Amino acid sequence: MYELDDDKICNDKYWVTLTENTHIKSSGEAAKILKQLESDGVLPKMQNHEWARLCIAFCFAKTKNIKDWEQKPSMDGGLEIASFNTCFNQNGKKGEEKFWLAYISQRMFDEVPERKFTKKHLFAYIQLAWHNGAKLLEGRYRKALDYCDGNIVEAKKIFFDELAGLAAQHREGGSDGAALAVSGSLHSSNPVSDGIDLKSSPAANREMGEKIVAALQGIGKGVKVITFLGQGVRYDSYLIQFIDYADWDKLYDRFCSAMGIPKDSSIVRTEQYAGLPHAHEIKILRHENTWHKLEKTDFESALKQYRGDFLIPCCIGADENGKAVFADLYEAPHILVGGTTRMGKSVLVSSIMKSLFELNRQDSFEAAIFDPAANYSVFKTAPNLWQGEIHGERSRFLSLLENLVDEMNERLALLREHDAEKIQHVPEEYRPKLLIILLEELAALLDTDKNAEKPIIQMLQEGAKTGIHMILVTQEPNSQTFSSKLLANLPSRIALRVVKPGSSRMILGEGGAEYLTSKGDHLVKWNGSAARFLHGYNV
Repeated sequence: MYELDDDKICNDKYWVTLTENTHIKSSGEAAKILKQLESDGVLPKMQNHEWARLCIAFCFAKTKNIKDWEQKPSMDGGLEIASFNTCFNQNGKKGEEKFWLAYISQRMFDEVPERKFTKKHLFAYIQLAWHNGAKLLEGRYRKALDYCDGNIVEAKKIFFDELAGLAAQHREGGSDGAALAVSGSLHSSNPVSDGIDLKSSPAANREMGEKIVAALQGIGKGVKVITFLGQGVRYDSYLIQFIDYADWDKLYDRFCSAMGIPKDSSIVRTEQYAGLPHAHEIKILRHENTWHKLEKTDFESALKQYRGDFLIPCCIGADENGKAVFADLYEAPHILVGGTTRMGKSVLVSSIMKSLFELNRQDSFEAAIFDPAANYSVFKTAPNLWQGEIHGERSRFLSLLENLVDEMNERLALLREHDAEKIQHVPEEYRPKLLIILLEELAALLDTDKNAEKPIIQMLQEGAKTGIHMILVTQEPNSQTFSSKLLANLPSRIALRVVKPGSSRMILGEGGAEYLTSKGDHLVKWNGSAARFLHGYNV
């Protein structure tokens, strides 16, 4: 509680005494942190009182007591706010500063319940919270930046999501004044500020952002916020927050019409933006001569940076920020890759296979490759090819499959012998190597020999537990060639561009691949997950 003279009580008059005629100051470090975060584009330009509220609220939300705080920061070069009211009365709302005073005071009282506090203690406590909140915010951003390998756009998104999620948590967590005060600070100081935040964007992106807003307003959808997030591999990304709920699927056709964009094209991609209500990320395809090419050197560098713990790691492409995406073939456990000819299938599959060879010990697996089109001859000297060669004679396809089934049956017998459910449970001295089977031109091979489907389905159904994983590659499949039973045993799918929506549904289980570009872009559904848009490396 506060220390009062004998004739005073803690009423409105004392509240005025507590808060009047005292400036609030930040540490010099808090001032430097704000400048750096603004410079990086992590935060918009903020007034001193906005920065103070955000830091203090974040400090209180992320720490339990003052023992977790740095105690003696230097105040040299700090920021200054004229008064308590200036700092804590947001948007002129009557009495809001009292909510803040009540909340801050209670936090301070709880630190040392038996102590009596003064006005001097209150303002010192506020200044410490400001400093430590700034340090925490900087630390959170640096951690996101490290996680994203220095990609500022992706790090900003993670940082924004945490602030937005924290604001939502406090808004839903209670209706008392303190909770509302903290929530209000986090919500109003969120880096995505209300309005058209395009001033610092390149001229072309500023113009495009204004065009997007005009198109949406023209079809009756009010825009609360638009922010240019950054330039990706092929797309420019914009964050749009609508005033109210928006069903993008229903808006899409009218939006494309208002923008003068063909609706059945790859020019516009959208996804919901996590952490903000009614928000979407809209991606607009740039002209091809401005695309960032993902070359062989980028791919090799990405493989060297892999630090995951997957059992069978492989690289399945790069996201819009150019960051390599890795997946576990063990979890797949089999993959169907499909797309029209010259759409980049072979290049994509080559990159997946190369990543398997590079990221896994050579003595841990063998690769059985059937390649009648000679697309994968680059692997012909690999030391761990099954039977020591790449197979390509169509006439031998069925006998090759039968040999592979025999291999699987031997492994099944081994599981029974050791009372094991899967190959990883067999003692290491008896355990065979993993076997990765790549079958190219599958549709053509099945058309040639209808008997080939049966052994393939056998391996799809029982192979994974024996350490056998299949990658099946085809052009646009059809129901005459690919039975529902075959497709049902392929939980992981990768679709490049196709001509017909029906082909996308055959490969992916849903539409969308018909709208991809013809330059290696693909949609991935890994073990039944939601489809993810990725780019291929030119290896």
